Amino acid sequence: MRVLIALRISNETDASTSLERQLQDCMAYVEERQNLGWQVVGVARDAHISATKSHPFDRPKLGEWLNNRAPEFDLLLFWKMDRFVRKVVDMQDMIKWATAHGGKSLVSAKEPALDMVGPFRAVIIDLFAAIAETEAQNISMRVKSFQNYAKSKNVWAKGNPPYGYESFRDIDGAMRLRVRETQKDVIREIYKRVVEDGEPYSTICDDLNARDIMSPGAERMSNRRKNNGDSPPIWRSRTITTILRSETILGWKCEEVKVPGKKYGVSQPIVTSAGKIRMADPILTDDEWAKLQEEMNSRPSSARRSIKNTTAYRGVVLCDGCGRNLYLFNPERQQGRPVYRCNKAANRESCGKGYAFRAEKVEEIVEATILRVIGDLPMHERYYVKGSNNTQRLHEIEQYVTELQRSIRPGGKNSSGFAKKSTEEEIAALHEEHDSLSAEGDKPDRYAYRATGETFRHMWERNKDNKDERTRHLLKAGVSIRLNPLIKGVSNTVDFGAEIDLGKSLHQPFTIH
Repeated sequence: MRVLIALRISNETDASTSLERQLQDCMAYVEERQNLGWQVVGVARDAHISATKSHPFDRPKLGEWLNNRAPEFDLLLFWKMDRFVRKVVDMQDMIKWATAHGGKSLVSAKEPALDMVGPFRAVIIDLFAAIAETEAQNISMRVKSFQNYAKSKNVWAKGNPPYGYESFRDIDGAMRLRVRETQKDVIREIYKRVVEDGEPYSTICDDLNARDIMSPGAERMSNRRKNNGDSPPIWRSRTITTILRSETILGWKCEEVKVPGKKYGVSQPIVTSAGKIRMADPILTDDEWAKLQEEMNSRPSSARRSIKNTTAYRGVVLCDGCGRNLYLFNPERQQGRPVYRCNKAANRESCGKGYAFRAEKVEEIVEATILRVIGDLPMHERYYVKGSNNTQRLHEIEQYVTELQRSIRPGGKNSSGFAKKSTEEEIAALHEEHDSLSAEGDKPDRYAYRATGETFRHMWERNKDNKDERTRHLLKAGVSIRLNPLIKGVSNTVDFGAEIDLGKSLHQPFTIH
C-alpha cells in the first residue's frame, strides 16, 4: 500500500499542530502497519494554507499530487479531518475523486473511526466533515464578533500595523499602536521630497531602493517566503501614494472601504458618534497633510493597471527581456491605447524605459502564432486506469492448481468419474488464465489518453468569447509566447516579434481534463 501523507497548517506558529508534529504522528501510524505492506511514497506539505478557502485540488503541494501524480499512491493519510478539509462539499469531492481513481483510501491518523473502509465509510467521513465545517464557521463567527466590537475602540485587533506604526501591549493588556521611529523618518523624508522638492514618486522609489530601505511589503515578508529565497518587495510609486493618502499617518484608526465595481479599496477613517478614533500620535500635522494632498491632487494621474483580471492570456504571453508575465494596462486617464507591459518595464529596468506592446497587436499575434503552430494538433481526454497486481493472482492460481492436482491422484477425493473430469477441466481453465496473466505481467495505476475527435483549432474557435478557457488549455500544456521588440526604446510599439515555446505539449497530448 503506497501512502501519500498530506500535511496542512494555516499558521506555522502553533506548535501543537505544526507540520513536524503532524508528520511525526503520520509516520508512526504508517510504521505500525508496515506488516500490511504500507510504505510512504511522498509527503505534501502545505503551510500558510486555509482549508476553508482552499480546496485540496488547489493547494500548491497536495494539488500537484491529486491532479498529476495520482497513479503514484493508493492511500491518502492526513493527521486529522480539520487539517485536510473544513467543508462537507470538499470532502464529498474527495470521496468521489478517490472512487474514480482506482478506489483510493482516505485515512485520518488521529481519528480511527475515519477510515475509508467498510460499507459506511462515506457516511462516517461526511459526518466528520460536517463537524469540521461547523467548527470553522463557529471560529469565523467569534473572530468577526470580536473585530466588530474592537472596530470602534482604541485597540488594535488584528493584522499588520499601518506603515509608520508598531503594535504593543499596553498596561491594561490591550494591544495598541505607537509611532515606529525608523518608519516615521522615512515618511517625513518622503513628505519633504514630494511637497518641498517636487520630486516624482518614481525617483523617490529608485533612491529608497538603492539605499536598501525596506518597503512595507519587505518589512512584512513572511519567513516562508524568505526561506524560499523570494526577492523582497521593493518601493513602487503606488506604495508611496497609498501611504500618503491614508489618514493613518495622522494617527487616526482607518479601515479599507471597497470601491464600488472594483476589487480594490481605499483607506478611510472610522467615524463613531464621538468622531474619529485616535490610535497613536500623528506623523504629519494637519497643515502638512493639507499641503500634501493639494500637491498630490495637482499631479497628473498615472496609468493604472486593471485590478480586475482582464489580461488575456496571462501567464502565456511573456516579456522576452526578463521572462515575466505581461499585463494589460488601460491608460484611460491619459487617453492612451491599451498596452501589454511587464512590471520591470514599469520600473524602467532591463526591458526598456516605458516600453510596451500594443494590446490589439499582441492578441492578433498570439492567435496567429498558436493556430499556425499547434492549430491542427488533436485534442485528447485524459482518464485514470486502475492497475493490476497479477503477481498475487498468479500465486493464488498456482496454489489452487496444486491442491486440485492432489485431489485427482489415486485415492484422492476427485480421483474418478465425473468429479475427476470436472477437476481436470477446471485445471485446464486455470492454466489458460495463468498463461494469459503471465504474458500481461503487472501493470501500475496510470493515466491514459483517448482522442476526442477535435483539434486544438476547433477548441480555440469554440471558445471565441472565452479567453479564460483558451488560456487554461495553453497553461496546462506549458505553452508560452515571448514578445521581443524590434525597435528599442519606442513606447506603445506594434513592431515586435513572437517566439513560441511548446512546453509539455512536445511530450504529451493536449487534453481537455
